[in-house]
Amino acid sequence: MSRIDPENPEHPEPSDAPVPPLSPPGERGPQDPGEESERVRHGASIASRFRPHVFADGLRASAAWTARSIVVLAGLVILWFLTKALWSIVLPTLFALLLASVLWPVNRVLRMVLPKVLAALVTVLALLGSVVGIGFLTVPAIADGVAELSLLAQDNIADLIDFVDGAPFNLDAVSLENLDLDRIVDTALTQLQANAGNIVTGITTGLSELTSATIVVLLTLVFTFFSLKDGDSFLPWAARWTNSRTFAHTARIAVGTWRTLAHYIFAQATVALVDAFFIGLGLVLLDIPLAIPLAVLVFFSAFIPVLGAITSGLLATLVAFLAYGWVTALIVLGIVVLVQQVESNFIQPLLVGRTLEIHPAVVLASVTAGGTLFGIVGAFLAVPATAVTIVVLRYLRDLSVEDRTQLSQTGGAAPGDLPPRPRAADD
Repeated sequence: MSRIDPENPEHPEPSDAPVPPLSPPGERGPQDPGEESERVRHGASIASRFRPHVFADGLRASAAWTARSIVVLAGLVILWFLTKALWSIVLPTLFALLLASVLWPVNRVLRMVLPKVLAALVTVLALLGSVVGIGFLTVPAIADGVAELSLLAQDNIADLIDFVDGAPFNLDAVSLENLDLDRIVDTALTQLQANAGNIVTGITTGLSELTSATIVVLLTLVFTFFSLKDGDSFLPWAARWTNSRTFAHTARIAVGTWRTLAHYIFAQATVALVDAFFIGLGLVLLDIPLAIPLAVLVFFSAFIPVLGAITSGLLATLVAFLAYGWVTALIVLGIVVLVQQVESNFIQPLLVGRTLEIHPAVVLASVTAGGTLFGIVGAFLAVPATAVTIVVLRYLRDLSVEDRTQLSQTGGAAPGDLPPRPRAADD
């Protein structure tokens, strides 16, 4: 440091104070002791917050859940093969459970005046009588409607050909006079002779399928009878084969499943009846052939959500087009769309939505998967199976939530030390 000379300010006088050494370029000089201690405390804080065992615990938990998922997947695969092997027994059992869940209120009323055996028998006979009555009402209407439709369709098909032959399509329509009927008959006979073996095989397969369907129907009726007769004694019987804790879980899941199935079938039947009544009324007012059979088809197809309504609506529109042309077909299509919109936006959420609370995308995915794996039967059983799965998962969720609540209230006691009190599956 230099000191300014007052007599000669241009030449400073040397100072006796020591000059601090200069730090090399790029290096920081000595720090304040307080700042240095603060840096040490900050580093110690970061080191104390770093826990290497957290990563190991997360990896261990992930491995445990992966192993459990593999075991569950293996169990599902085994269950899948057992179901396919015993499908002739599983299918009528599932049908019987669905029918028994619907018929149980009628059976319970009949038990007030009849023994259990007679009440179950009368209920099953009433079901058969209803099916036979629908058949007697539908079969003659089908015969008359097909004959009427064949006469009306000829004129409409001729009009369609004339329409296609004119502008703007300008396609050449082939008249019946120009057809070589002898050549068509010879070609048909040749194809028939060439595929005689396939035809016999198809007939044999059809008879086998018919026999299997008859057996399934008979087993379904028998299982339905026993479900109505002894269904309420199943849980007491199961209690003798399980301990109290297992029986409590089994009973809650069984009751929740039963209620869900009964509510779903009743709600879906109500929705199907509304669709069939109003669409059938529109077909009758428009004098469409096969109006009654189409209404019955709409009713039964409504039990296959989404796809059933679309298929039956398109079929009714096609019949209207063949009978009276495209104007009437558009009117029928409008009636179908209007009824299904009212049903899907008002009736379906009010009845089915409160019972299942399943997103429409889940319903569509389950119906598609069931139809792909098991055909029409799979599409019909897809939504009830999904509903039962949701009941079980909801029960497990509620049980897990209550176990965690009990752990927090008891200061870390094991879940098995306390008796579980999960909510009902349909809460």
